[in-house]
Amino acid sequence: MAGTGAVDGSWWPRSRDPDAELPGLIAGLDSSLGPITRLALNLDAWDTAPRRVAVDGRRVRVGWFRHMDADTIGVTSAGQNRISLLVIPPQATTAGAGIAMAMAADAANSAGPADILAAAGMGEDPAPMSPQPLP
Repeated sequence: MAGTGAVDGSWWPRSRDPDAELPGLIAGLDSSLGPITRLALNLDAWDTAPRRVAVDGRRVRVGWFRHMDADTIGVTSAGQNRISLLVIPPQATTAGAGIAMAMAADAANSAGPADILAAAGMGEDPAPMSPQPLP
């Protein structure tokens, strides 16, 4: 199922709470990839860092890494299939999320996560403007 682009698809969580968000993602991916056995996420991008997440009577291991791209999540299935998903920020607009999801799903698109988010209008916040002196 892995694509040829920089990411294999996308996911739009509604918060940065892994206990609330990850079970739904895992349950959804189980049906297309087979049982999900492990997730890898950026430690600094989430509110907490549980080592395991309960889903349908089983527990899925979660690895937390500081060196991992904060805009992605790694997923491993029981068949050792590995995919990388773009994580769309919870505060994204529906229009922006739609653009990012379409770009992430395009196997011909080799843009990285930051470039996809920027193209969808979700790039880094611009630097604050310095105050200008009054005339």
